[in-house]
Amino acid sequence: MAAWEIIAVALLVAACVPRRSGAGSVKRLVRLMARQQRQLAPAEAPEWMPGGWTTAKKAHWLTLVPRPVKVLALLLLAASAGGGTWAWYHYQAQLLTGLTLVLALGITVWRRGRVRRMHRRLVVNPFFAAYRKIFREDLPVDAEARRWIDIPVHVMGRSDARRTLGERLPKKVAARLDSARWVEWLRRTKERLLARPMAWYDAVRAWKPVAWWLERRAAAVEDARVVLAFPPEAELSDGEQLRVLNLVNRRIPGAWEASWDHQGFKVTFKHPPRPPQKVLFSEVRDIIEALPASQVLIGLGTRNEKIVIDFDDETPHVGLSIGTGGGKSATLRNIIVQQIRKGAEKVVIIDPKLISQDCLDGIPEVEIYTEIGEQWDAVAKFAAEMERRYQIKKADKSATFPRWFLIMEEQNDFAEESYQTWTDVKEKGDPARPPVFGQVAKTLFKGRQANMNVISVYQRLTARAAGGTELRDQYGAKILARFSPQAWNSLVATTPRPKSSRHNGRAIVVIGGSERTCQMVFVGEDEARAYALNGREPLRPAAYVPIAEREAEAMSSPGDVEDIPGIYLGSVLGQSMDETGRNGADQTVTDGDVHLAPVVPLTKPVPAQAAPAVEPIVGLEAAAAFLGYEGAAGKAAFVKARQRHQKQHGPIPGEFQVGAFPAWWPKDLARWGARRPRAGVKETG
Repeated sequence: MAAWEIIAVALLVAACVPRRSGAGSVKRLVRLMARQQRQLAPAEAPEWMPGGWTTAKKAHWLTLVPRPVKVLALLLLAASAGGGTWAWYHYQAQLLTGLTLVLALGITVWRRGRVRRMHRRLVVNPFFAAYRKIFREDLPVDAEARRWIDIPVHVMGRSDARRTLGERLPKKVAARLDSARWVEWLRRTKERLLARPMAWYDAVRAWKPVAWWLERRAAAVEDARVVLAFPPEAELSDGEQLRVLNLVNRRIPGAWEASWDHQGFKVTFKHPPRPPQKVLFSEVRDIIEALPASQVLIGLGTRNEKIVIDFDDETPHVGLSIGTGGGKSATLRNIIVQQIRKGAEKVVIIDPKLISQDCLDGIPEVEIYTEIGEQWDAVAKFAAEMERRYQIKKADKSATFPRWFLIMEEQNDFAEESYQTWTDVKEKGDPARPPVFGQVAKTLFKGRQANMNVISVYQRLTARAAGGTELRDQYGAKILARFSPQAWNSLVATTPRPKSSRHNGRAIVVIGGSERTCQMVFVGEDEARAYALNGREPLRPAAYVPIAEREAEAMSSPGDVEDIPGIYLGSVLGQSMDETGRNGADQTVTDGDVHLAPVVPLTKPVPAQAAPAVEPIVGLEAAAAFLGYEGAAGKAAFVKARQRHQKQHGPIPGEFQVGAFPAWWPKDLARWGARRPRAGVKETG
């Protein structure tokens, strides 16, 4: 006989053994309670159990189940155990598959139920408690939240139903972790490891059935409605209606519009219309050209209203925290070409990715830097120009200047490369943070009155990438797209947190306490280049003039300067012109203005000289061999000497790029090498 059969027979025999009746037990219990003078208390039986039952003590609800039901349940349990044992031996593979499906279904149901419970506990109940305070005595005392309010779960999202680690930690600890190097390393490692899985994930999402389903889900979120019932006795004054509207806008993410139904005693909140699906540059060109010189059109809002940033009145600096594929490059192109057409004199672009804004290369106002040394030097020159302008304003308060922009592309990569390079070249006693962040900080703090604006682009605007929490807070306008909950908490920190849209070009523009959803303007590379040139011919690659020849032909007078080929014709040594027009005539601003020395105006640019016929020296290995450094050790010595010079004085004079490699003309490299210590270098003729 099988084991399960023995168990079933034993349970059946046990069920048939006669026992004392329940009536006798009840009578004895009643007599005992009468002697102790205790009152009878109803048992806490489940609502589904018929009949009544009384006892003096709390009893488990299983004690109230009739005996035949218990016997039947035990028999079913025994039969299930026996049947499961038999199926395991005969159909093990099928049983495992079925158990896996049942387990997955159970976990799914449990998680959905858990989300709903957390939504009810963290969102619905607190909302109803605040809602009750508005109507006070009009709501019944025993009113339940589910009877009066309906807030869909997907309106809030799962991310709002639980607190992140950063939210649980103290703010000081969270800020320190956000700026820690190992945290940034973990984040970048995570992105690198998940690059291929995320590519597969995006490919799956691009399938037509999946894309259709995702669009349906997004539409359900956009078309979601929050329904609140109000008591018929409520007066619904203007103050009460405004309080209800403010409560919904504070507690539920997104913008909401109210529709009051006084016959059905309910109010329905809906989202405003969505922004346009796509905003092309050609469609809004007339709007752009009608704006003042200090304003740029970022996009169109929910009712096709203009979303504009004013660099004079609202904010001088803009920070973009946009995930991969969110439209960083197109947004930057849009801002740059608008400002070039409105009179910006120079746009300095720091582009670690090398190709982000290469369509703007050759435009007279644009300078693009791709190598870390020249990037540091460009930022330092930008800050020096700002200081020069303040010196001029000290002498003449009414002086005004043309606008300059510093565009910091791919700041996360730039920050990591800066930290790594600084670690390699810094010496004992040097600060831990690269000096370039100090130059950026100086511009962020003081750039407004000097018409020097900074636009920084991040995949995630962390404190480490920005150079510190205090620098991150200097961006008065922030544009966020495809952002994580942690990014919103660290940059904006307002609640409720809006959802990040997967729609291309859909962003949230935050200026002060205003949050506006917009569809950003899309401008293609060819269109941006044509609009910025405005019929002009692009600059040819600047003919290189060696430093020795430039020094020989320079004017001897301290006030005399020469124009460097390739720099915008209205600037002198990279410096802008003063637009004040003192004494009724425009004057060129030079270093002499700062010290009130005689000034020689620049009447025409110095003609560019032809490039020498000699071939440049390309690459570190060729440069080391030219200077006499021998072998791999010699190349390493040259690299170290170059890094030390870069740290103290900037790039080697005359250094330029040929593709991805640094290059020098022989005359410049020889002049630099002649001033270096000659240990380990063989003498050459």
